[in-house]
Amino acid sequence: MSKGYRVIQISILCYSIEFEQEFTGSIPQYKAALLNHFPSVLEGTNTFNRINLLFDQAPSYEAIIKAIESIAFTKASHPVPVKIWEVPICFDTSFTNDLATVYKGDDQKIEAYRDHFLATTFTLEFYGFMPGFGYLSGLPKALHLPRKNNPSATLQGSVSVGGAQVGVYPQDSPGGWQCLGNCPINWINFIKEPYVFIAIGDKVRFVAIDLNTHQKIRSEITMGQYQPKHTLR
Repeated sequence: MSKGYRVIQISILCYSIEFEQEFTGSIPQYKAALLNHFPSVLEGTNTFNRINLLFDQAPSYEAIIKAIESIAFTKASHPVPVKIWEVPICFDTSFTNDLATVYKGDDQKIEAYRDHFLATTFTLEFYGFMPGFGYLSGLPKALHLPRKNNPSATLQGSVSVGGAQVGVYPQDSPGGWQCLGNCPINWINFIKEPYVFIAIGDKVRFVAIDLNTHQKIRSEITMGQYQPKHTLR
């Protein structure tokens, strides 16, 4: 991405434009400019570093590049601070542990997987599937897990892996991802803004807690006394 962006043709009607980090602070403005340039866009969406355009008539790849180059993309004069959230996860046996099935009860492999997982920093790419379900990227290839052949009942707060992505179920739901442990924090509330505390583009690191701490956090959340922790980078 020598120009600061990369254009990916997903289909004859859909293009995705990925931006380098120094440009991502202005993604909404760039999307508005592209939508204004192309009246034939049926839908425009974005993540923290990507703009996706769906057209009703197929444009040429060259037309997309020309439109992008006509917009004054500028790097931020100051890097946009990134929040790194510390998200608790409990591996207590009272919660579903699909790793026990994946690794056939091999405790050494399960512990090695968890250690690698806890050492990884993830990025919240977007919300989907259900309100408050955030898709986290950054999972090392060695930690990718296949989805279940048949969905199973999944508890609210289940930290799970599906292929190359990580997510936390915001409510009880059928789920086809492999459950690692449980997060006591509510990832969404419907009472007041902001409805989700982790914004698209924020970073996430999981921190292991025991069952007593999990129960304490749940109690503090019920009483309105718990605030998720984060640092700025």
